[in-house]
Amino acid sequence: RFRLPVTTPLMGKGAFDENHPLSVGMLGMHGTAYANFAVTECDLLIATGARFDDRVTGRLDSFAPRAQVIHIDIDAAEVGKNRVPEVPVVADVKSALEALLAASAGESSEGRTEAWLERIDTWKHHYPLVVPAPEGEIAPQEVVVALRELAPDAYYTTDVGQHQMWAAQFLHNGPRRWISSAGLGTMGFGMPAAMGVQVAFPHECVICVAGDASILMNIQELGTLSQYDLPVKVVVINNGWQGMVRQWQESFYEERYSNSEMMGGMPNFQALAEAFGVKGITISDRTDLRPLLREALAHPGPCFVDVKVRRNEN
Repeated sequence: RFRLPVTTPLMGKGAFDENHPLSVGMLGMHGTAYANFAVTECDLLIATGARFDDRVTGRLDSFAPRAQVIHIDIDAAEVGKNRVPEVPVVADVKSALEALLAASAGESSEGRTEAWLERIDTWKHHYPLVVPAPEGEIAPQEVVVALRELAPDAYYTTDVGQHQMWAAQFLHNGPRRWISSAGLGTMGFGMPAAMGVQVAFPHECVICVAGDASILMNIQELGTLSQYDLPVKVVVINNGWQGMVRQWQESFYEERYSNSEMMGGMPNFQALAEAFGVKGITISDRTDLRPLLREALAHPGPCFVDVKVRRNEN
């Protein structure tokens, strides 16, 4: 009704259709430049069920410095905890938004946000999310984009780490199609979560995007997938590291890599999956990426795909 752009942090992903023209993608430390620019420049920020955590705000004094804030949250302790709002609303978000729509019935902001939306579109054009050039080893971003194009309506779950952030950045999820442990950081979450989604929606496509370290936390659940013939597709973005740990060690600890390298002792994932009775596929060549992902998605039962990607992508 009011033509307002919408951004969601990692924990809000899946609340709003990211294919909608008003979607500005993910906000925060690993979010899009244009979502962060939009929040920095806006004059009104309506925060629904948000907690203003530090991965979204960075320094509080420079977060949305020009904005008046309307903060709607069911928990009074969250309101004003980090960012003090001009209009605090302690209520269930659904009830509050329904009341806001009812109170503004007949009103419209036709034309009032067009210049603002055009400015955001300019930022989208100048500061896009970039997929590395298709040279050498497969880039992890290529894998996520391929999944987005081949299975745009799938339910996606993730484990924790770099692959989680790439999935959050490059997947355009419809409502309720994103399931991640988000800030809880529970490595191993993805495959059990995918099993739950698949049981709830037995005829839907369910894909778990995982990392080579996270997947090992609950690898025994391949036995459960096999036992109940749950057609979950597990896609491991395998860079041979605890990827986010390595990235932080590179960025903040002068490349002192401590206990983050995973190549020593890494299993043959395809053979391991097949030992559980699950179809296994290994992808290491770019020309095989889409054909073998199509094969995995078409397989009627569970499938485990190990994609070897370049090691030092951040």
